[in-house]
Amino acid sequence: MLIAALGMNHRSAPIEVRERVAFPPCAGRPFLRHLKDEGVISEAVLLSTCNRTEVYAVVKDEAAHGRMLDALAENRGVDRESLEKDTYWMTDAEAVRHLYRVASSLDSMVVGEAQILGQVRDAYRAATEERCAGPLLNRLFHTSLRIGKDVRSETGIGDSSLSVPHVAAKLAEEVFGTLAGRTALVLGAGEMSELVVKHLRRRGISDLRIANRTPERAWLLADLVGGAAVAFEDIAGQLPEVDVVVSSTGSGDWVVGGEVVAGAMESREEPLFLIDIAVPRDVDPVVQTLANVYLYDMDDLQAVVERNAGDRRSAAEEGEKLIAPAVAEYMAWISTLHVVPLIQELRSEAERIRHHELSRALKRLDLTPEETAVLEKMSHSLVNKLLHGPIASLKARAESGSPLDGAEVRRSLHAFEGIEVELHRSRTERS
Repeated sequence: MLIAALGMNHRSAPIEVRERVAFPPCAGRPFLRHLKDEGVISEAVLLSTCNRTEVYAVVKDEAAHGRMLDALAENRGVDRESLEKDTYWMTDAEAVRHLYRVASSLDSMVVGEAQILGQVRDAYRAATEERCAGPLLNRLFHTSLRIGKDVRSETGIGDSSLSVPHVAAKLAEEVFGTLAGRTALVLGAGEMSELVVKHLRRRGISDLRIANRTPERAWLLADLVGGAAVAFEDIAGQLPEVDVVVSSTGSGDWVVGGEVVAGAMESREEPLFLIDIAVPRDVDPVVQTLANVYLYDMDDLQAVVERNAGDRRSAAEEGEKLIAPAVAEYMAWISTLHVVPLIQELRSEAERIRHHELSRALKRLDLTPEETAVLEKMSHSLVNKLLHGPIASLKARAESGSPLDGAEVRRSLHAFEGIEVELHRSRTERS
């Protein structure tokens, strides 16, 4: 059994590759079910964001790597050989550490960005709803969310950090010198668009226009930020009038095509600045060849990120220190799982003896229900205290890799010498 992570991110592949592998909202659920139904994984969670597509899974052995690549290539319609070149494969402690770093935003393009923790939570929730997350990933993702919160709160890594929307607005300001008096068109009315709008407002944009395929969502966002909703079908008519276009729909088709931009430039003298923060991309890259048109996508934002990386380096180092013991703790827990049946057998046999002896004693006593309850509680407490030492010993042996069968283990259960606690015997054998 392995904890594994198969993934692709902004470091392993360019955006033109990432966008082909990215899963639109809800499209990842059938993929998870397929992996489980085909026996490729026993548990899995799919995390797909603008900068990464990752599958965290519990698999039988290393052979699952190839089977997961095959399934991903088929589902996304990409070349298997190319996919293998652009993805990474991690197992056990390396995979656990990677998820903790992802949840803590230490693996983000913008270290300290706030959105990733919510994205990890949503991915885990989707897997749970599809019954694809089990006990191993339940614990892994619960701890990853806790670690992500701890890193942010204890290191200050999120203080004045540059989220992707922040970087997008900052880049626009750098191009124009100032955004005061400029007009912006935001395509898409989701969470990312809302964050972009807020950053544009702070940097001086006064005229905000919001377009979304679902008009109601555009109206809601426009009311929230003090902008105006415009028809999504009127993008071509809006382009001659705006200075900045921020697109984040991730629809899979070109929302802003080359011919539309070329037509808009015929009736304007000012530059047109487009920021495409969608994966898959919304803006046809051909617009970069047009005079006075500037287009930046997610990979282009990396340059801005690198210029500001130094401010968060020490906080990131502190975050790594918090992650290291959490990885060791999780792997120690994993190492004890095979001892669980033995512990359950020990508890079951002890409970059988407790119940037998308590019943014998109660038959000889004339006790009230309250007195019986006190005696019942006391017997439970005695058994738990007697079991504590032997169980701790079994877990310690499991963590150290020592064998758990044979006479040595029986001798280590010194608290039960002289008591008929039978281990490793089925009910058939006992009868």
